Amino acid sequence: MIITCPKCFSAEDVRPPRRLPDQVLQYQCLNRVHGDHEWFTTRQAVQPLGTVEEGVTDELLDPLSKCVEPGDPFLEYGVVEHRLRARYPDLFAAHVAEQGHSMFGPRPYTASSVRFGVALGRLERMGELVSEYGPATGAWRHNGQVTYWARTPTTDRLTWAAHCTQLGRSPEWTDNDRADLKQPPAADSTRC
Repeated sequence: MIITCPKCFSAEDVRPPRRLPDQVLQYQCLNRVHGDHEWFTTRQAVQPLGTVEEGVTDELLDPLSKCVEPGDPFLEYGVVEHRLRARYPDLFAAHVAEQGHSMFGPRPYTASSVRFGVALGRLERMGELVSEYGPATGAWRHNGQVTYWARTPTTDRLTWAAHCTQLGRSPEWTDNDRADLKQPPAADSTRC
């Protein structure tokens, strides 16, 4: 099972979990970009093996690459995801239907973390994008900080909240955001 860090969306620097009482798992990511980060979850919340297949993010590489345009400032993650949904609605909806999304409520793993974020990280490793960490705004603020994406380093940023202001929409999740999307059933809590 591949566990990704909720800060860097990568599995490369995540250490094996430490088992704590009451079936709690403690994970730690040692990625130098964001420094040591740890989080806790339960065995029941961890997805069953096989729900995320190898190569599942391959189909996201080209569309996500096109969502960060030359000349863009660093875009808060939510702006990139919003562009993906607007430009590739069927692709976005399919991944949300399989993996879920925080707009429907908290989930340990969502399409944002284990699909879209992983694909963006792959694009960065391929040299197509660069990222930096910054404040999470609006509906994403529960993360504290998130990645910002650009083609080349820049000093300018576009936050999700500012993007929403430009569009005349709320920076929080709305019924329109949830429309036409399906949330997968909760993970089977009897499996570990």
